[in-house]
Amino acid sequence: MKSRGQSLLIGESFSPWTKKARWALEQCEIVYDYQEYTPTLSELGLRWRLRQWTGSVTVPVFFVGCETFRNSWEIARYANESTDGRLGDFEEIAYWNDLSEAALAEGRARVVRCIANNERALEESLPAFVPARMRRPMRFLARDAVTRLDRKYAHLEEPGAMRAALMRTREVLAETGSDYVLGRFSYADIAMAVVLEIVAPIAHTEPSLGPATKSCWNDPTLGAEFEDLLQWRDRLARADATSYSQFKSV
Repeated sequence: MKSRGQSLLIGESFSPWTKKARWALEQCEIVYDYQEYTPTLSELGLRWRLRQWTGSVTVPVFFVGCETFRNSWEIARYANESTDGRLGDFEEIAYWNDLSEAALAEGRARVVRCIANNERALEESLPAFVPARMRRPMRFLARDAVTRLDRKYAHLEEPGAMRAALMRTREVLAETGSDYVLGRFSYADIAMAVVLEIVAPIAHTEPSLGPATKSCWNDPTLGAEFEDLLQWRDRLARADATSYSQFKSV
């Protein structure tokens, strides 16, 4: 396992972007500590670490010594360059990362709007320390949080981006005749497999998602249309050579 000084990844266990970062780091055998980020409650601490007092902050963020990497793409590039390039050629992979980012942005919009309109999911979205008797009257706080999140990222939404990304993945996997987008396992496979975590998630999250919230992460229509890709993602998750810790329960 490789590390360049003390390393810390701050992320949200359920987030596809955090999943991409964790998978890339583990594939490259980078040793790191992990810290779960709780929106609002963890923001001040993250700002302090980043020395950023204005503007928006987001996770995942990866700290390595005095270096900071502020999104899953930067984190994956760091992991790749720190080892033997096992995640592939990032100039070639950039196309696939762009597809993944657009697909996930559309999926995120669907999820947050679903949660905003699901009273049970709103209750589940509140921090664990909120007593059960207080969850119903405090739904408005959760609704405000997801509404602000929707507004924050609404400009990134591209309707149809997820289906287009999955169609392209299917086409290229058929062309390569393998389970790898570029002919061998690379970050392109990670980027596209994680898209399916916003169609039918299988990765373990801690804290775990409540049933109403988890239903918002599922898209049965796309799941039925791309059952072959879900099976492909599951094969990557089951294989020791291509899996990572959040898939260990699969």
